[in-house]
Amino acid sequence: MSDIALIAPYENLAAMALEVSRSIRKPVRVERALLGEAPEVARRLKKEGVQVLISRGGTALILQDAPDLGLPVVEIRVTAYDVVRAVAKARLFGRRIGIVGFENMVLGASTLGEAMDVDIKELVLEHARDADEMVRTALQDGIDALIGGVITVRTAEKHGVRAVLIESGPEAVRQAIDEASRVLWVKKREMARAEQFKLIIDNVSDGIIAVDDTGHITVFNEAAQRLTGRAASDAVGRHVNDVLPEMGFARILTAASSQSGSPPNSPSEYDLPSAHPEVHRINDTLVNVTRVPIVVDGSCVGAIGTFQDIGRLQALEKNLRKRLYARGHVARFTFGDIVGSSSAIRAAITKAKRFASVDSTVLILGETGTGKELFAQSIHNASARRDGPFVAVNCAAFPETLLESELFGYVEGAFTGAKREGKEGLFELAHHGTIFLDEIASMPLRLQARLLRVLQEKEVMRLGDDRMIPVDVRVIAASNKDLRRLVADGLFQADLYYRLDVLTLVVPPLRDRAEDIPLLAKAFLETLSRKLGMASGGFTDDALAFLSAYAWPGNVRELKNTVEKCLVLSDGGIITRSDVLDALGESSSSSADNPDGNTERNLQSLVRTAERESIARVLRECGGNRSEAARRLGINRTTLWRKLRNEGAQQRHRTRLQTGADL
Repeated sequence: MSDIALIAPYENLAAMALEVSRSIRKPVRVERALLGEAPEVARRLKKEGVQVLISRGGTALILQDAPDLGLPVVEIRVTAYDVVRAVAKARLFGRRIGIVGFENMVLGASTLGEAMDVDIKELVLEHARDADEMVRTALQDGIDALIGGVITVRTAEKHGVRAVLIESGPEAVRQAIDEASRVLWVKKREMARAEQFKLIIDNVSDGIIAVDDTGHITVFNEAAQRLTGRAASDAVGRHVNDVLPEMGFARILTAASSQSGSPPNSPSEYDLPSAHPEVHRINDTLVNVTRVPIVVDGSCVGAIGTFQDIGRLQALEKNLRKRLYARGHVARFTFGDIVGSSSAIRAAITKAKRFASVDSTVLILGETGTGKELFAQSIHNASARRDGPFVAVNCAAFPETLLESELFGYVEGAFTGAKREGKEGLFELAHHGTIFLDEIASMPLRLQARLLRVLQEKEVMRLGDDRMIPVDVRVIAASNKDLRRLVADGLFQADLYYRLDVLTLVVPPLRDRAEDIPLLAKAFLETLSRKLGMASGGFTDDALAFLSAYAWPGNVRELKNTVEKCLVLSDGGIITRSDVLDALGESSSSSADNPDGNTERNLQSLVRTAERESIARVLRECGGNRSEAARRLGINRTTLWRKLRNEGAQQRHRTRLQTGADL
């Protein structure tokens, strides 16, 4: 069964079409119908699977105008050769010739008159019913003969006028069949694309609704049907306000149309009140709705809206985060979690933020407990990889063989005890994210060589496998040891060091940011109070002063542990200097060093010395500004003045004793 059908208004055309179809080996169905008879025949052919129609003259025009047909119509054009042949026959009856027919057959025929030594009069039909009047007009004008289509010839014969049928030649028929074949090919491609588009639209999880510039719905996918409870057959073709007035399409169409003329670079750049995500309740479901205009050549030709079930989004996010947290591959901290206002920590944060803006390897150096992983997580969360995994591994926590399998994975049978299904390594888990290699200095030399290759080639090979797996991973390494010295001692590969040492961040020790200690202590106390369910009255000034003066060999980690001990020791009350001393173990050590019973006096001396040194250092840093020094020390200005006055009196007393002034 052919997809192309030719509706011929006269018998000779039907016979010629069959002959041409056979000669060019393009199957065409041929039917006979004239003018008003043609649409009914065309509807039957459409039901039988015909997709393209061919006809000529008035019959083609009627088929093209049929409102419910919906099939492309290719016209067999009346060529100059066809008209010449008809004029040559009509000239036998006289020189005054009239050509009566529809516009697609008549226009331009009069130009042949001079060349063929005849007088040609054009009479254009608008409707088939006008043929009788046109023939009468021709008779009144003294026409010797008429030429035209089937309807013209039949009407002329009725009035006794000699007439010649303008017949289409085989070349015109072939041209029409070739054009119909091209139209069919294009139509099938468009149908395939439309079906592909429909499958894509119907298989996305988001509801999608599109409207034209008048607000009538043109697309209503399956997700939209589920979310709204309405069938697409009931929605498509109707105005969106009659189906879903809460979607607000009318506002966006009006706003976009008012901004036409000097369009932005993209639809998203329109300044529209409803072009941003909004939450609506549709069919008792909360949905997140986004609408944007469809802009073509600066004019709004419609709009598209997408909406998502908020409950489903929350469930998906919860499930994803649950799986990620279960595997420990989520960075929880950001730069906002780093406490401190000292110049040292601010400088480190500023540099780390710059590092986050690029994708280069970062080497973080710092003593134990300074917060190197906190900076690593913050860099990840501020980078373009923030939506990817953050995989942290402590290189000192695994023996060599286990660390190798953890980093690079393995296949079935790679070693005794290997899982039957194999295991993906941490580099694979970190794909499109960040891997944090803590205590990198503890990595064995043999594994350093494998790590260097991963950094160079961006590929990993599982243990026991011969296949390379590409990975897109940013590496952040950390060390509390001097890697340069380890390289010099032959304990760390120089090539790996220079590959890691692209961007270097040094996290300052706590003793270099003493003014941050009161802030950190208070922040830890607040967090631990909530975590342990224990109330606290805060710190005394003496306790904070001692904390600020302490050397903190364990840095921030030691400070946090000390605050936790103090919270427990204070039993919900105010944390005093004694609580701090007990937490640090200073009381017991002092007792052991002073068996003569002078423990309390020695402890007091230690606290005073630490307090005096801390105040002197902060005053120097503040250029003698007592208000700023008091703020940094976490005490009020009056307390600072009193301590300075007492220290001055004690200093004068010590001077008198040394000089013998009181003797």
